[in-house]
Amino acid sequence: MKNQKSKQQIRIFILLNFSSLIAGISLFYLVKILQWPISYLLLEIVILAIFIISLIKAFIVTNSWKMVHTSPKNLDEREMTIVLNAIRYAYSIFTILCLVIIYVFAIGKYFQPIDVVLASGLLYLAHMLPAAIIAWTEKVL
Repeated sequence: MKNQKSKQQIRIFILLNFSSLIAGISLFYLVKILQWPISYLLLEIVILAIFIISLIKAFIVTNSWKMVHTSPKNLDEREMTIVLNAIRYAYSIFTILCLVIIYVFAIGKYFQPIDVVLASGLLYLAHMLPAAIIAWTEKVL
């Protein structure tokens, strides 16, 4: 039962992590596009705190990030299979998501070319998506 509870907690932290990433980027663009007061960006501090805590709880504590970013020489066959499957799924998800974002930015009348904020969010997503897939699907490592 404890293993199931911790698996649910890990999934909640993964969702919190990616939700805070989306919220932070969205808030930045809402302030920029709708010309809200810059003071609204102070909410980014709360979002950043949630982001960092969920990053630690979802990826560092579970060792899923380390597993994805370690040398294949240090993994056994089962771990390599897990990592390769996670990278394959992550690549598919990331490709589709990037295409959607590029089309939205190309078609949307308010959007400018993709800037460093969105690019850094996508870079983070590219690195963390395989670890998220491993942490979501595998038993607690």
